[in-house]
Amino acid sequence: MQMDKRRHRYSQMDRPENVIAMKLDASYFFERGMRFLQRNDLARAVKAFQRTVEYEPDNPVNYCNLAGVLAELGDFEASNELLHYVLEHMDPHMSECWFYLANNYANLGDYDAAEEYLLRYLDHDPDGEYAAEAEEMLSILIDEFGGGKAIERRRREEARAETMQAIQDGRYFLENGQFEVAVEWLEQVVEADPSHIAARNNLSLAYYYIGQYENALAMAESVLDRQPDNLHALCNRAILLQHFGDEARLARAVEPLLKVIPLHPDIAMKVAITLGFVGRHADALLAFRRLARLVPPDHPMLLHGLAAAHANLGNLRAAESLWRQLVRLEDCARVADYHLERVRQARAAGLLTVSAGYQLDVPVEMQLAEVRDRLQTSSPDEWKRDPLLRASLYWSLRHGNREVRQRVIRALAVVGDNDAEQALKSFLARSDIDASLQEQTLVALKRMGAKGAVRIWRANGSTEIRLEDVRKDIILDLQPQWREVWDLAETWLMARGLRALVGQARRFWLTYLYDELFLDLKKRIVKPETWASGLLYVVLRYASVPVVQRDLAAQFNVSASSLSKCSSRLEQVVLRAGWHARRSREE
Repeated sequence: MQMDKRRHRYSQMDRPENVIAMKLDASYFFERGMRFLQRNDLARAVKAFQRTVEYEPDNPVNYCNLAGVLAELGDFEASNELLHYVLEHMDPHMSECWFYLANNYANLGDYDAAEEYLLRYLDHDPDGEYAAEAEEMLSILIDEFGGGKAIERRRREEARAETMQAIQDGRYFLENGQFEVAVEWLEQVVEADPSHIAARNNLSLAYYYIGQYENALAMAESVLDRQPDNLHALCNRAILLQHFGDEARLARAVEPLLKVIPLHPDIAMKVAITLGFVGRHADALLAFRRLARLVPPDHPMLLHGLAAAHANLGNLRAAESLWRQLVRLEDCARVADYHLERVRQARAAGLLTVSAGYQLDVPVEMQLAEVRDRLQTSSPDEWKRDPLLRASLYWSLRHGNREVRQRVIRALAVVGDNDAEQALKSFLARSDIDASLQEQTLVALKRMGAKGAVRIWRANGSTEIRLEDVRKDIILDLQPQWREVWDLAETWLMARGLRALVGQARRFWLTYLYDELFLDLKKRIVKPETWASGLLYVVLRYASVPVVQRDLAAQFNVSASSLSKCSSRLEQVVLRAGWHARRSREE
C-alpha cells in the first residue's frame, strides 16, 4: 500500500502541468527538411519535403523544394515530373521552374532541352534571380557542348512570326520594294478591318511610293480621324503636305510634331526626320538632340541626322565632324564620304550651306548609277531572287532618267512575275511619261503575257485600254529599223506570190524582237537588208522552199556571210521559242 502511494506521488510530480501538443504542419516539415539538408542527410530531407506536399498540396513552392532535393540525389526524372506538374497544373508563370528543368536536363545529357528551357526562363524573367547563372550556363552549353540549335530554332520561329505579322500589316511588301503589291494587299486588309491602324498607315506610305499622293493624304487623314495623336499619321501627313506645297496647312500639321517628345527611339527618329524633310531644320536639330538620350551616341542615323541638320543650317564644321565619325562605320562609309565631298566642294565654291537629305541612304545620283551598272551586268535571275535589287528597280522606274527607265522596263519584262506586272501597269498610268516609254511598257507587258485593263495617258487625258486589244506588232514601232526589216521581207514575199509565208515570217521576226532585240538596248540593226535576207532564208527553209543563200544575198546586195550570221541568230531564237511551245502543249 505504501509503495502504491509513492508511485502515485512520483507520477504526479513527473507529469508537466501544461502539456503543449506538437504542431505538425508544412512549416514544421520544411524547417526539418532544411536542417537535414544542412547536414547533407538527403534521404531524410526528401521525406520531410514529401510531408510538406502532403500538408499543403496546393502550394507549388513545396513541389519545387522536393524537386530540388530529388535533383541533389540524382533522380532528375522524378524532379522533372514535379516541375512539369507545377508548370502545367499549378502555376505556369513560376519561371524558376524553367531554370531548374534546364539544370536537370543538362545533367541528363540532353543539352538541346537544357538550352530550350534556359531560353524560356530568360524570356519569362530576363532580370530574375537566376538570370546571370542562366546566361552563363547558356554560354557553356554553346561553347563547350556544341549547342545553339535551340537559339537558331527560336530565331527562325521569331523571324517567321515577324514575317507573318509584317505581311499582315503590309510592312513586308514595303520593305521589299513591292509597293504595288502592298497597295493591293493593304486595300483588302483595310476593307476587311477598317480599324486596322497600322495597315492604314502603311497603305498611306504605299500610295506615296507609287505616286498616288492624293490617296496617300486621304489615308493619313483617315487615321487621324480615328486617332488624332497617331504620330505615324501626323508625320505622313506633313510629308504629303510638303509635297503638295500647301504651306498654310503644312504649318498647322507641323505644330503637333513640335510639341511631342517621343520616348520610343523609332518614333523619335521618324519625327526628327520628318521635321527635317519639311524644311524645319532647327527643329529637326533639337529633335535629334533629344533622340541622343534614347540611342547610343554612335547610332548611324543619329550621327547622319545631326550632320544633315547642321549642314542645312550652315554649320558645316559641325556637320563635317559628325560625318567623319560616320565614315568610320563600314556600312555607312560611302554615304558619309559622299557628303564630306559635297562639304569640300561647297567650301571651295564659297557656299555657306549644303543641302542634305535626312535619310541614311545612298544618294539618288549614286543609286541611279549603281542601278544602271547592275542592269548591264546582273542576270535576270538575280533580279528575281534578290529583293533589294528588285526594290532598286521599282525605285529607279519612278525616279530614273530615260535611259535607266528603259533598262528597268526590260529587266521587269524578264522578271515577269505578278509584282513586276503591277509595277509596269502603275508606271504606264503616269502622266509624265512620253509615248515612246508608254510603247516600251506595253511591249514589256505583252512579252509577259499580261492581260486585263490598264490606264494610259493620251492627249485628251487618262483612258482605259485592254492589253488583249494591243496588237502584237506594236514592237515594230519602237525602232524604225525593226519595221524596215519587216517591210522588206513582206514586200519580197508578196512580190513572189508567197503570201502564205507572210504570217510565219511575221511570227519569226516578232519572236526575235521580243526575245532578243527588245531586251538589250545595246543591240542595233545597222543594215536592215541583211536581217531581211536572213529572215527570209530561215522562213524559206522551214517551208521547204528551194533557196540558194548566195542568190538571196545578192538580191539584197549583202554578203552571204552576213546573211548566214543573221539567219543563224534568228534560227536559234525561233528554235528555242518553238521548243518551249511544244513542251507547254505536251504538259
